[in-house]
Amino acid sequence: MTQNCKSCKHFTNLIRYTYLPRKIQVNGVNPSKNFTTFSSEYVPRTETKLYEAGITFEKVQGRSYLDIKFKRTLIFNWFLCLGCLPLFKCFQARLEIPYLKVDQVTGSVLRNLIALEQCHYSEQTFICNYVSLIDSLIHTDQDVEFLVDTETIGHELGSHAELATLVNGLCKYVVFTSNYYGKIIMELNEHYNNSWKHFMGRLKAVSVFP
Repeated sequence: MTQNCKSCKHFTNLIRYTYLPRKIQVNGVNPSKNFTTFSSEYVPRTETKLYEAGITFEKVQGRSYLDIKFKRTLIFNWFLCLGCLPLFKCFQARLEIPYLKVDQVTGSVLRNLIALEQCHYSEQTFICNYVSLIDSLIHTDQDVEFLVDTETIGHELGSHAELATLVNGLCKYVVFTSNYYGKIIMELNEHYNNSWKHFMGRLKAVSVFP
């Protein structure tokens, strides 16, 4: 058990600790290193928009919920058409998301964690930033359906629309001044704003290759 875990004062704090990326659990938090000052640039497009720009979504195992990564091979920016070929699938831009299972109590747990950070961790808003990122990816039930199909999200709610409504309401009126995912979001938006990648994303969607 790390020293950071021993400092947890109550159960909600312990739950928050288990959600943190492993490197944060071991090394602790360095706000100037781990967080980027928040600005309006740190609002990514929805899952559907990112997919249209050629970004794939991939479920990963063995990570904490918050350990989301965006991977792209810069040299292949010059050869984007190769991304349509199965042989080069590993070089496609992809957002790696640890699997999230949402059930009837998930909303309550996340609201309590968000409230904890707002009161006691205003400069270490890991959970707030995570929920805000997922919120930005999901606007409609179609966005949820895609994430379910890629197995990055699963749920036991009545419908995809119900999950979208739940996620979209979690961070309403929540304020934070820095973002743990600032670098990732800037890279996602940079990729999205490249019109050539939109063309290649559409080409991939209609590709004859499996």
